[in-house]
Amino acid sequence: MLFLHFRIGEGSFALAAERIVEIVPLAPLRTIRQGPDTADLPTDQTFEYRGQFVPVVDLCQLDLGRPARRRLSTRIIVVRHHNALLGLIAENATTMLRLEPEDFAPFATGPDGLIQRVDLPDLLPPEMLDGALRIEAYP
Repeated sequence: MLFLHFRIGEGSFALAAERIVEIVPLAPLRTIRQGPDTADLPTDQTFEYRGQFVPVVDLCQLDLGRPARRRLSTRIIVVRHHNALLGLIAENATTMLRLEPEDFAPFATGPDGLIQRVDLPDLLPPEMLDGALRIEAYP
């Protein structure tokens, strides 16, 4: 199975490639003003992806309280959650690994040590995932 290897601070993680639509370089983010029409959105940041605005969550900001380091290897991972697109900013998101699910018990050995397999519910709180499902209602 193919996995994207990325980091959140010192943590090393793997996300199944089947969840990923595309991995893109950092793009300018746009802040959405919070109001009644946008209260259900999972984040107040979006970026333009192939002509549509997609909500984006900085995983370092969410987990560590600091933004992801702006490096060439910091990317936006565009994922599909049911029918909605969501962008995840992660550090060192440039390496694909071929591992079997049973290699994770709960960690696998990767190029830089131990790697934990994660899925979207492991990365984002339920309210963010639920908000991503409602994003299709917005132009």
